[in-house]
Amino acid sequence: MIFRVCWFSLVLCSPFAPGLCAAPPRLLVQAFEQWSTGRDDLSFTQQTRVLHDDGKVKEERIERYNPSVPDGQRWQLISVDGRPATAEQRLKWETKKNGKSRKHTVKPPGDYLDLEHATLLDETPAEARFEVSLRPEVARLLAVEKIAVVITVDKESGSLARMAATLRQPIGVLLGLARITDLDLDVRLEVPEEDSAQPAGEVQTGSTARVAISKLGSPMDYHWSDFKRVTSFGSPKKPN
Repeated sequence: MIFRVCWFSLVLCSPFAPGLCAAPPRLLVQAFEQWSTGRDDLSFTQQTRVLHDDGKVKEERIERYNPSVPDGQRWQLISVDGRPATAEQRLKWETKKNGKSRKHTVKPPGDYLDLEHATLLDETPAEARFEVSLRPEVARLLAVEKIAVVITVDKESGSLARMAATLRQPIGVLLGLARITDLDLDVRLEVPEEDSAQPAGEVQTGSTARVAISKLGSPMDYHWSDFKRVTSFGSPKKPN
């Protein structure tokens, strides 16, 4: 799934460079610990476009992914080429898309991130911004030096406030069958407020993720929005 590659890039991948932080950044460690106590996955709306070489749209689908329901219901086809999906289109597409069981187990970011060697970029009285490297055993999965990621922590609450990523250079994925040519992820998270009904760690409205990819020589792009943190179907229930 292309979104998994991009979310992996956002949450788990970033370049390692010398910075201002000489000791393990406890603030960042605590922020990810707080994130990991919440719901463990994301639902989202996905726009998938297949493009002509001149950039014009050849095909377009709007889809919704929800991992909190059984495997056979995870993906829902909403529209095709700007029109509501027909019952026939939905049955054909959803049967194929939902036919394979999930192959991965959702793990907390701390299982992949080398938080002890995170780099403090800058800070204000309100926020601190970090770059974080992958643990050595995970870095081989992606050319992480080509991805620029910045994680912002709200200092008052000690929670994650923003995760952003861009692409320095094109990067090969899917065993070399595709190349990510552009990447722009900007996910902002709710921080605890006494008078807010929105729980900490929820993704704010307006957060987006976009990737352009060349798959077997064909240009495509994906756009994700309407994120919501959910508990994966079959996972132990956690407090909201």
